[in-house]
Amino acid sequence: MNEGIRLVDADDSSITVTWPAITSSSSSPTRYSLQYRPSTSPNDNGIDSGGSLLYTSLSTDLVSTTAKKNNLTGAGHGFWFRVSAATKSKTRVDKNATEYVEHACRKPFLVLSMMEESKRMPTPVVRIDSSAAAAASSQPNTYVAHVSWTQYEDPLLVGYKLQMRENEGGCKWRTVAQCLTGTEVRKKNLTSKHGYMFRVRPVCQGESGGYEQNLDVSVSEGGNTIPYSKASDVVGVRRSGSASASSQSGSSAVCTELLKLFKGVPNDKLLAKGGMSTISLSRAFAGVDLVFLYASAHWCGPCRKYTPQLIKFYNDARHAYSRDPKNAKTVEIVFLSADHDLNGFKNYYATMPWLAVPFDSSVRERLMSHIKVTGVPRLVCLDGRSGKTLESNSVGRALELGRYAKMIEEEDRRSQRRSSNH
Repeated sequence: MNEGIRLVDADDSSITVTWPAITSSSSSPTRYSLQYRPSTSPNDNGIDSGGSLLYTSLSTDLVSTTAKKNNLTGAGHGFWFRVSAATKSKTRVDKNATEYVEHACRKPFLVLSMMEESKRMPTPVVRIDSSAAAAASSQPNTYVAHVSWTQYEDPLLVGYKLQMRENEGGCKWRTVAQCLTGTEVRKKNLTSKHGYMFRVRPVCQGESGGYEQNLDVSVSEGGNTIPYSKASDVVGVRRSGSASASSQSGSSAVCTELLKLFKGVPNDKLLAKGGMSTISLSRAFAGVDLVFLYASAHWCGPCRKYTPQLIKFYNDARHAYSRDPKNAKTVEIVFLSADHDLNGFKNYYATMPWLAVPFDSSVRERLMSHIKVTGVPRLVCLDGRSGKTLESNSVGRALELGRYAKMIEEEDRRSQRRSSNH
């Protein structure tokens, strides 16, 4: 039963939580207000006796039933979260504490120590196995996930413990195998349209003090066990037949590799018009020659100076295409926010004319990791037709459409040479 907020993942500075969907009388999707606070002592049971200002609001406009809080430090007793259906209030002090969904386990969630974090395995790689053998071995209307991971180097290694969870609000992790001897496995007969995620940890000789109930509050079973890896990407998400057909037909002119980069954004849509509307991935990237990923934040002074320059480049490029579509290149920019909270993101994005990955989507952080963001601003130029990186950071370089057009021409020449060599 999904009766409260549960822990999905944690590291030494962040916690990801999930909660059951809250039904709404409105026809529009429910939006959630999420708050958190540090636990004050070992005896803090999370019960709020009216002092709601102790909680800090993370967002009052979440659509997903999963959210990640970064920059968690300085609370050795853990953190409490609570969620409710959002109202017009921005502070959330108008709600009584009983109107919030709270922790299912009635214990605070814990971040890892730096030592625990350093011992974790890399995230497992998961894909849907569509081979004929997999299809033949599955029951009707089911699918198979192929899960693999890197060998863990430890002389006391015995095997690997594997867990999975359905990607639906409030669902908890469950154990698939206690001790696998290999580094890959196929999980058959999966049925959820929401998809699944997986995590793994090494099992070593002499483990003691570890209990699965500890996973209610941590990604470690405790004792001398090594914590679980980070959760894998979600695989197996299935939509209705009509939606799927529409998506496929609409994405025929869109680079497959580019779509893979953005796989997992809510409803396959990006934000547009400063957050006032959304646009499907297939429409956003159809026929686009150049796609820029812009990692930036309002708290960053150099970012605030660079953004107006980028806006001018973006508007000039679009005007050039409208005047001469046969010779000009099409350009799209996607904002990847490094802001600390949703309000910072919303206020900053409202000044921008291009697209954005939703702040509460895990795809935002995955893309920032993919383009190796170690500081902002960072502007990565991709070939919109192949998804290949043309320039790893354009900040400090001339924002000239002709310069990027030459990059595309050079990439085309390289592709032709590769084709002729084969």
